[in-house]
This record gives sequence, C-alpha cells and structure tokens, in this order.
Amino acid sequence: MKAAVFHGPRDIRFEEVPRPELNEGEALMRIKACGICGSDLHTYREGLFLQLGLPIEQGRILGHEFSGEIVEIRGEMPSVKVGGRYTTVSMGGNAEFLRITPQIASRMIPIPDDISFEEAATNEPLATSLHAVNLADPQDDQVLVIMGAGIIGLGILQCIKARCKARTIVVDLSARRLALAEQLGADFTINASQEDAVARLKAMHGAAELSLLESAESNIDTVFDCAGATAHFKGTTVLEQAIGLVRQNGKVIVVAVFERKIELDVNVLVRKGIQLVGSWAWTPADFVQAMALISTRQIDRKPLITHRFALEDASQAYETQIQANEAVKVVLTP
Repeated sequence: MKAAVFHGPRDIRFEEVPRPELNEGEALMRIKACGICGSDLHTYREGLFLQLGLPIEQGRILGHEFSGEIVEIRGEMPSVKVGGRYTTVSMGGNAEFLRITPQIASRMIPIPDDISFEEAATNEPLATSLHAVNLADPQDDQVLVIMGAGIIGLGILQCIKARCKARTIVVDLSARRLALAEQLGADFTINASQEDAVARLKAMHGAAELSLLESAESNIDTVFDCAGATAHFKGTTVLEQAIGLVRQNGKVIVVAVFERKIELDVNVLVRKGIQLVGSWAWTPADFVQAMALISTRQIDRKPLITHRFALEDASQAYETQIQANEAVKVVLTP
C-alpha cells in the first residue's frame, strides 16, 4: 500500500509499504481522510513525540485523527461491519489502509450518512477542544479569552458558543484565522501581529501588575492557552501572559503542547489564587459528545478545513500546515 513515511525532521516521503496483515478478530480500514494535528507538526518540525507515530521498518507513519470505511474483517468483530463508515483514533493514518484492533474498535464511532469523511476526521481535535471547555465550565456572564486560533482554539470557540452565552475574545497572529473566528461567532478578536494584545486586553478588562500585597483588577474569568511555546521561541510566553491577565481566582486552561521548558513567576499564580489546569486530549465521553455536536449540526467543522492534499503530496501538506497565516486544518485524502 501507499503511505507517507516520516524519516526525520522535515522529511516525509510517499512510499510503498507492506499492507497490514490481520489477526483473528481484527478489521482493515481504508482511510478516507486524515487531518494533520499540531502534535504531528511537533514531530515533523523537531522530531519530538515520536511515540505518536506508527513504527515501520523504514520510519514512522504519522496521523491519528482520521475516518474511513471498513473493507475487511477477519473472524468476528461484532462492533463493526464491512462497508461501515467510522472515525476512531490510532496511529498510522497517513496511509491507504490501517489495521483495526479490538482496542481501536472500542473507540470507533459510526459516521452519519450526511456527515463527510473530512468532517468526521476533525472529531478528535474537536473532542480535545470540548475537554478543555468542560474543564473551564463557562457560564453565560463570563469573559473568556482564547489565545491561539488554530484548530483547537477555534474548536474551543465553537464549543463555548454551543454551550453558553459567555463573551469570547480570540487572539492570534493570523488575519485569516481571526476572520474565521469572527465567522464562528467570536465577540472580539485581536491581531497580536498588529498590536499589543496584552495591553489591549488590560485596557478592555483590567489586570493589575501584582506584588504580594496588591490585588488583581480584572474581569477575565478564563484564559485558554492554545499556543504553547516552540523550541526556538524567545520572549514572553502566552502562558505567562494568561497568568497576568486572568482575574483573582480565575482559571488558565493549558491545551497547548510545549516544545521546551519555560519559567513562570509562581508568586503571581499563588497571589491570585489561579486555577492552572492542564487539558490533555479527551475522555471517551468527550469523543462521543464531539461527534454528537457535529452530527446534530450544532457545530459546523467544514469552514475549518482550509486545505486538502492527496497522500502523494503529504510533504507539501505538512509544509502548508506549518503556515499559520494560510492554513487552519489540512486534510490528507488517501
């Protein structure tokens, strides 16, 4: 079969690899759509998080947010059927076919007939966004700031809008992504490439520079860090900014993955009584709920799919996904 094989940083090749062989009680999925995730980019750019790729003899096959059709079952697998359309999560989605074990099948969700394979492939990142929003527990009268308008940040915006009437402010460097945030219902957007986002937020909602004796003056209830820090980033991180911006006893939800260690002024965290919450991936319930939001059209994922590439153009697809000014979600269609 054909696959996009990762050999090292900035080195993905379209190659022929062995087609998966099934054991008893396993199925074969023909991949129809596979998104390129932010964690895939960490691997592609820096060679980080290699465990998220499926190891094969000549390298690794990335891709874990995908959808497809079952084309073969060996033995008994009651939870799936040949010809069935499903989305699930595993490694190795940048290929024509994927072996579905019982463990992978346990996370399988049928795709309604009126939902495309591309839309279904965005279910996993939506579940990640939903998990962060569930941790934040937003209320109608709150002010929420989303720092970073990639697929996760925009998904957080979509989940908030589907859940409550909280005021949402989205910050990013990309005019295209911010325009999409406005299309999806953001109440206000800030382009951090054109103005000081922290200064604007302080002017709008207040935030005092603290000593151990000062109190915070802010009505920002929660800040979502969907940016993190790349390996070569220099300057004040979004996480530091978030801790400075959020109100006394507010929440900072960290959804991003960091490529390097950072330093924080923990005294500010302690003095303000901030709830600093890490949000990793999703729960099985989040995964199911995300598909329900898509299938009932409470959330429309189509606007977030900005680029489509054939599998043989995977290298170009990854280079495109890196371009934050141009791309939100790049999807491979094997």
